Amino acid sequence: MATERKSRRTTVADVARKAGVSAMTVSNVLNAPHRVSDQTVASVQAAIDELGYTPNHAARALSSGRSQVIGLPLYLDDDVDPGLGGFLHGLLGGLVKAAAVSGYGVHVTTPTEGKTEIALYEQLIAARQVDAIVVLETMPHDPRIEFLSAKGFPFVAFGRTGPGQRQCWVDVDNVESMAAIGRYLHTKGRSRAAYLRTMSELPWVHQREEGFRREFSAPHSTESFDDLDRVGAFVTAAMECEHRPDVFVADNDAFAVVAMRALQRLGVKAGEEVAVTGFNDFPFASMLDTPLTTARIPLRDIAHSLFQRALREIAGESDQPGCLVTAPLVVRASA
Repeated sequence: MATERKSRRTTVADVARKAGVSAMTVSNVLNAPHRVSDQTVASVQAAIDELGYTPNHAARALSSGRSQVIGLPLYLDDDVDPGLGGFLHGLLGGLVKAAAVSGYGVHVTTPTEGKTEIALYEQLIAARQVDAIVVLETMPHDPRIEFLSAKGFPFVAFGRTGPGQRQCWVDVDNVESMAAIGRYLHTKGRSRAAYLRTMSELPWVHQREEGFRREFSAPHSTESFDDLDRVGAFVTAAMECEHRPDVFVADNDAFAVVAMRALQRLGVKAGEEVAVTGFNDFPFASMLDTPLTTARIPLRDIAHSLFQRALREIAGESDQPGCLVTAPLVVRASA
């Protein structure tokens, strides 16, 4: 008898009794954790861990008609920037962890040569391989969002969707996060700022510049770059001006690092006479000779929010406003 009890598969009812909740609550924790409190999720998860409960994903998929998988299409380039690679790795890791709690997997795929991302979406939907798709780096009037909306297929976007489209998105609050950098610099007495801007039409570029201008209404200068060498040349020239900047504010960490190297060649130590700030907090930012002050994009929080919004879309819940996540300031020696 003892052997029979030991070999019996742990059920949802067992977990419910252990956690002191209903079986429906356990089901919500597994399938729609956004419907229950964080305390209840923790209690049920503790019971799951103690009892060793493993959801029967195959049975759930058959009964629900769902795959229990979220799709994450990526363009994978052999020459991907190391900083961007770290960003994608952090986002993917957070998404996998958030999905695993609810018994979901993440299907990472990339378009084959000659195929578009939308063609990949068509393939995923036709094969019923995923229950929802995560769309990265959205643009205004994004054709990927228009396609998924027309199909009525669940999706969540990292980046804002356009007016008139479903507002199922999560994004960094670039405006407020950059404004927070500006406010901090003012407390340190910095007032003559040079802004180093990425030459791009990507929404985050404009948003970060807006946040900077909110705090520095009359900056020393604003310059756009599509080449790292030009950043260094600009910083060198700016330091030769009569009213030279007392801070270089970059909209990304790479530009900030180049600025610090240019200052170093001039015999100027970043963080003393002249400050430098970045944005993103890529892994190298804390390992520099002069560690970089920057805004840290909270990838785990973003990934968790993306998955929760995907679950709401899968469940067909009513549309809600998009979710903005602040990138907190990380103060280091460069400012």
